[in-house]
Amino acid sequence: MKKLFTLIAIGAALLAGSVACGKKSETTDEKGGSTTVVAKPTNPTKVCHLLICCRSMNKGTKFLVNNEWKAAHDYRDIEQTRSILQDIKAAGITVVSVDFTNPPEWDGADNGKIHLDGQTDGLNWEGYGKMLDNIVQVCEEEGMQFIIFIGNPAAWTMKYWNQVAGFIYEKYASRKSYRRYSTSDNRPILPVFIPGTDFKTVWNATPDNEKDNLAKFHIGTCQVNDPIRATETDGWGYRNKSASANDAVRFVSPNSGVAPSTWARVDAEEWRDRVKWGLKAKEYVIFGSYDDTCDAIFWGIADVSKSQTACHKNASTVDKPSIYYDILQEEIAKVKQ
Repeated sequence: MKKLFTLIAIGAALLAGSVACGKKSETTDEKGGSTTVVAKPTNPTKVCHLLICCRSMNKGTKFLVNNEWKAAHDYRDIEQTRSILQDIKAAGITVVSVDFTNPPEWDGADNGKIHLDGQTDGLNWEGYGKMLDNIVQVCEEEGMQFIIFIGNPAAWTMKYWNQVAGFIYEKYASRKSYRRYSTSDNRPILPVFIPGTDFKTVWNATPDNEKDNLAKFHIGTCQVNDPIRATETDGWGYRNKSASANDAVRFVSPNSGVAPSTWARVDAEEWRDRVKWGLKAKEYVIFGSYDDTCDAIFWGIADVSKSQTACHKNASTVDKPSIYYDILQEEIAKVKQ
């Protein structure tokens, strides 16, 4: 099952300030009167994660791909990849974060064994590399961008993920389609599956020569199985909703709860509220995952009526396969107007 490692519990609840969107403020003119000024709404860069593995965790949930309901879509198929990314683009999202958080997915990368302890879904880099290359190809066809999301350095050591980061930097991050954070911070983005406080602890304990490749990236961190004390690197996922300490990045998904035992699918009204909140981020908003059924944060067009997983379903939306997609598309369109 995806996301194999539970991190150390952090006892404080998430603290994240909200950014006013279209907030009114009053100024005084030279005659002593007041003038109302309406701030422009934010329009952050919109991102969503893609899950490339673990289709067995769909457990009855099917995604609409090329007008067919697929029980196990496959990014090794370029036409399926094209269909999914075109739907994501049509929703108003132009950056995808490709989930490579499981170490075995890197098995055999770069003509060597980055990792030797097995495989995921019976595949190694021959299969997963094909998925990534297809996603990159379609991003470049569609004028989209991508980033790669890596795993937990507290579980597999910073040294290991530094090796992976070196491979990403050489093979992918130099491409124009790989998203860099901003014009003032031109480093390529690399989300990491660990909260910011834990990442900082591991980072500070790691020698420079074991994190030199990671230092080339703008690192994003995320909430995992425990509530977090938000840092400025947080907000990139991967549970419920969260934000970085400076509110530059916000994450929303249609699943409530943080610990897996608390997960539940939110209804349409709450999802709309979450999307609106996410769109008030200063710089980036990450909308769950298009298709992550393992962590139940998917908003893609999906038939969950026969799902065996309770947190894939909400009674009020179970018969509406496109409701979460439609709401997201509608709210993004409003911001663009």
